[in-house]
Parts: sequence; structure tokens; C-alpha cells
Amino acid sequence: MADPTREASSAGHFENSGQPSSPSSTDIAASGVSQSITAHTRQSGKRLPLSEDVMSALSFGLELVRHGAMLVAHEGHLHIANRSALAILQKKDGLSLSATGLVADRAADTQLLRRLLKDAITSPELGEPKDSPMTLPRKRSHNALIVRIVPGPGLECWPATENRAALMTLYDQDTSLQVDASVLCKLYGLTRGEAALAIHLLQGKSVEEAAAELFISLHTARTHLKRIFMKTDTHRQTELVVRIFSALV
Repeated sequence: MADPTREASSAGHFENSGQPSSPSSTDIAASGVSQSITAHTRQSGKRLPLSEDVMSALSFGLELVRHGAMLVAHEGHLHIANRSALAILQKKDGLSLSATGLVADRAADTQLLRRLLKDAITSPELGEPKDSPMTLPRKRSHNALIVRIVPGPGLECWPATENRAALMTLYDQDTSLQVDASVLCKLYGLTRGEAALAIHLLQGKSVEEAAAELFISLHTARTHLKRIFMKTDTHRQTELVVRIFSALV
């Protein structure tokens, strides 16, 4: 029987089934980003000293992640990414890949991103950096891109700090998001009405839009929101979205 990870590795992309797939529009759109990653790796001279088997296993594992997932080194040097991450980078909206590494639309966000990567790589024993998750505003999308950075896999073949990587996950709120209201009720003690409002806010709706779709008054919606903020220990809608995302994914 053929090894699915080897088959997937030769195909360049993976499906959750572990079998190679025929090129899709996403594959074609992301091919330019894939080539950029290869060129960037050669240009920067930063390449993880991994065997083909390890690379195949890492690639296969990243493709099992429901959202965008990448292994990233210092200064945003990208080593490997799954199909979802490539599609997000291809949009060049909020986050893109340049000759110097991963770059956010705003310089301040790029600096924060690279600081989080540095913290995750140099101090993996501390776990997820304090300011992760973070949000990256996008010009062509109504919703921000949510980025989470944690220490990458601790492999013996990455003994030096410069060879380590952080695991960076990307959550695109524009994609369909299914959240069970009962989960929010259990996690934060929300009522059914509060959970319903929180789900609409998580999907990028404003309080006014959520109130209209839930057939409740704006006053009731704002009352729900105040209680949601109190129960989730948040103060702004963006902070609330990040808190719920980090708890659910």
C-alpha cells in the first residue's frame, strides 16, 4: 500500500483524506505564493535541516488543520504552509509574503507579529505569547484576520534557536463559521440570547445588524452585549471575537 504522506508530498498539496487531489482553483491561485515561498527560502538562505520524511509528516499534519497553518521562523521567514494559509496569503489582504518575510498591511502590526514570533521561538517554555491572538485589519474584507502564534513542534533536529519555528494559525472570519451556542453557554455562562448575539458578532455583524436578524430591540442587544463583555472579561467587540476564537479553535 502506498504511503499517503509520500503521495501528498509529491503532489505539493494535501486533502484531509491524505490522498493527492487534482488541481483546483485554490491550488492555481496559491501556486504563485508557493513559488514565492520557495524563492524566499532560497533567497534568505534559511532552510530547516529536515529530512524528506519529516517534511512530509509536517506538511501532512498542517493540512489536517481546519484553518490556515504555517511554520514560521525569525523575522517572518516562512518554511511551510498548508493550502488554506496559501489561499489567505494569495489575497494579499491583511497579510502577505514579501522578500523579507511575512508582512502585515500596517507597519505596527508587522512589528508585533515578528515580536510574537521571536517570543514563541526563543522562549517556547512560556507557551503562547501574551499578545497572541492578534487581529490584522483588512482593506477588502469586512472582517479582520485573526492570527495566533504558539511555539512550534520541538524536534531534536532543530537544536539551535535559529532553526526553530513557531506555529502560526490564521482564522478567516469570511469563511463559514459554525458555533454551537450551548458551547458558549458552558464556557462563559451566557444565556441563550446572549450566546446568539455573540455568534452574530463573531460572524462580523454589527450590534444593529445582529439585533435585526435576531428580532430583538437594539436596547436588548446592547444589554446582552454589556453582560457578554462582563462574563468574558472583555471590553470591545474585537477583543470579544479574539477571546471566543481562541477558546473554540
